[in-house]
Amino acid sequence: MFKSFKTRSEEAEIIDDFSLEGEAIEATYKSIEGVNTWLGGNLVLLNSLKKAIRFLGLEHKPVQLVDLGCGSGDGMVALARWARKNKLDLTIKGYDANPFVVNLARRNGASFSNISIEIADIFSEQCDLSGVDLATFNLCLHHFTDTEIKELLEKCKSSGVKAIIINDLHRHWLAYGLFYVVCFLFRVPEIPKKDGLLSIKKGFKKDELSQMAKSIGSSTYDLKWKWAFRFRLLIFLNNS
Repeated sequence: MFKSFKTRSEEAEIIDDFSLEGEAIEATYKSIEGVNTWLGGNLVLLNSLKKAIRFLGLEHKPVQLVDLGCGSGDGMVALARWARKNKLDLTIKGYDANPFVVNLARRNGASFSNISIEIADIFSEQCDLSGVDLATFNLCLHHFTDTEIKELLEKCKSSGVKAIIINDLHRHWLAYGLFYVVCFLFRVPEIPKKDGLLSIKKGFKKDELSQMAKSIGSSTYDLKWKWAFRFRLLIFLNNS
């Protein structure tokens, strides 16, 4: 069992199929949103945004943020709600490759005029990062191979993004066990249960994330472990 967590799994998850649609997928994302909220995932994202804005000196300036692989948009909604409360001029754009999931995200963010979501492969030219201050990968990067991750980070850097916020999973046997218990207690449906357990096996170790930041030439990054078995990585890029 312990050996299976030494290297990242490359097995595809069910929701990695961008053609999926229907009630089962909608229920899957609802379960993911619920577990993410209960375990404080959106709080990690929000605190990361606050720190990045302070570091970059953007407290009183318009901020352009892009959420890459935005899913059903619960992270974007949390950020937009905080920005509205604190009167921050924050514009958020999300990209996801699944049209059905994009429609879910648009519905979830409908009450926020500063949120827009586009259907696009985040590796493609359709995913435009020009003028973006902050790019977020909210529980997204573990879906990709190490080579693909490097490509995405390089895309952010070459596009002039000032900082990258990564909120992702700590690959650990205890996280796997605790999530299994959560699924049992809250009767999480089979698809999000299976994908969630696999996601943990596709997560990261601390040294892997440090190397990720260094691989794109960043000497300024902040890596913290957060409950529940999350890593928050802020990468500040020297583009100015």
